[in-house]
Amino acid sequence: MTIPAYFGNFPFPPGEKKPHHLTADKFKMFIYTGNKPYSSDLNYLLASTDKMTTGIYQLAPGSNFDPADIHAGDEVYYVLEGEVHLLNPETGHTERMGPGDSILIPMGVPHRGYNFTDKAAVILFCIAPRIWDEKGPPTGYFGATRLFKSERRVSE
Repeated sequence: MTIPAYFGNFPFPPGEKKPHHLTADKFKMFIYTGNKPYSSDLNYLLASTDKMTTGIYQLAPGSNFDPADIHAGDEVYYVLEGEVHLLNPETGHTERMGPGDSILIPMGVPHRGYNFTDKAAVILFCIAPRIWDEKGPPTGYFGATRLFKSERRVSE
C-alpha cells in the first residue's frame, strides 16, 4: 500500500511551509484500516509535514482498530473525550485512558486501541518525525498477541 500524497504535504509541501490557520473544513478525513470497517477508526488529519503528523481519531462505541499500528516516529495521544484502552500486543501491557490523559508510544511499538464503552472516544495524536515508512500503514500484525487472564471477578 502506498501512502496517500497528503501525508508529509498538508497543508503545504515541505519546501513551502508557512504559518497557516487550520480550519475544520479543510481537514483531510481518512479511515484507518478501511478494508475492515468493523475494526477501524475515523481520522481527521490536521497537518502533516516532513517533520510531524497531527490529527484527531475517533473510536466508535464498542470498536477497536486492527491491525496493530506501528509508526516510523514517536507518537503522543491526548484523550479529548471518552475512554480508550491501549494494548501492546508484544508485551500484553494495557493502559486505560480517559479525558485529559496522555501517553507516549515510542517509534516501532505496536499498539491497538479499544473502546469498551457506549460513547465515542476522541483522541488527539501527534507523530514525529514520520507517521509510516515508505511501505505505508501496516497491513497486519504478524507477531503473537500476548494476553493475560484477569482473576478479578465482577460482582452482580
